[in-house]
Amino acid sequence: MLKFLTAGFILLVWFSCVSQREMPGVGQPVPLFSTSDYSGKSFELTAYRGKHLLIHFWADWCAECRAEFPKLEKAYQKHKENNFEIIAINVAQSEKHVRSFVEEFGLTFPMLMDEQSEIARMFGIRGLPTNYFVDTDMTIKKIIIGWVDEKQIEQVLNQ
Repeated sequence: MLKFLTAGFILLVWFSCVSQREMPGVGQPVPLFSTSDYSGKSFELTAYRGKHLLIHFWADWCAECRAEFPKLEKAYQKHKENNFEIIAINVAQSEKHVRSFVEEFGLTFPMLMDEQSEIARMFGIRGLPTNYFVDTDMTIKKIIIGWVDEKQIEQVLNQ
């Protein structure tokens, strides 16, 4: 528990002190990035052009993040055949943390690494979880800071 509180405090200080870009808004192009997943496999966001995306920023010390992952997995299984993809980006934690988390929750959608918080800075992330819904043309459709559930996902997909 102490390590989670310490990690949370460090990230809180980091997010409040670091110079960040303005958060891109609805209707703007999503910032494009490349990184790797927790197993080291390369990832390019541009490969997902033409899909409806939920880009989910998280960390394992975030209680809301932990609570919503089973619901995200359920929504992913329900909607993945309908051109929908969840891309989860872990902010400022190690591959070991992410691998353990994926195994604990049996997650099947891409789980990406942002150990240096470079992608989080591109998106202007100021709190976790933060969720970007991205349309097939790579424009931001909706932003939800905080909890996201299956009902919200369905509402965005049906718009």
